[in-house]
Amino acid sequence: MFKQVLEVYELLDSAKVTGGDVEALLRERGLQDISVKTIRGDRGQTDFIKIRIPGTEGRLSGGGSPTIGVIGRLGGIGARPEMVGIVSDADGAVTALSVALKLADMHSNGDRLKGDVVVGTHVCPNAPVVPHKPVPFMGSPVGSGVMNREEVDG
Repeated sequence: MFKQVLEVYELLDSAKVTGGDVEALLRERGLQDISVKTIRGDRGQTDFIKIRIPGTEGRLSGGGSPTIGVIGRLGGIGARPEMVGIVSDADGAVTALSVALKLADMHSNGDRLKGDVVVGTHVCPNAPVVPHKPVPFMGSPVGSGVMNREEVDG
C-alpha cells in the first residue's frame, strides 16, 4: 500500500494535475468505471472523481454483497499561489485514491473483494484560503452541499 500512496502523492503534487490525470493512472492499472466531473464554484473549480470497483459478488456483478464507500474529503490538494506544493489538507484525496490504486493492483494480481468499492474525492491544486496566522486555513472552491452530492450517491 505504501507504494500506491507514494505514487498518488507524486501525481497530486503538481500545480497542473487534473482529474483526467488521475483517471489516466487508474485506467492504466485496469480500472474502467471512473467518472470525472469539473464543477466551478464561487471560489474556483475542482474535478470530482468517482471510481466504482466491482467485487466478485457485489451489486455491480449482479450479487448481493455489501458495498463499501471511501470518501476523501478535503478543501484542496494545493493552495496556490499562497502556498507552494501539496498541502496537508490533501490527505483525504491521497488516501482515497491510494485505496483505489491498491485495489486495482490487487485485481491485476487475482485478488478481488466480494463487495463493490466506491471511491469518491476531488482534485483542486489551487483551492482558496482563509487568511490566518501563522498559516492560512484551507477553503474549498465549492460548498459542502455540492461535495455531498458529488461524493456520496448511495
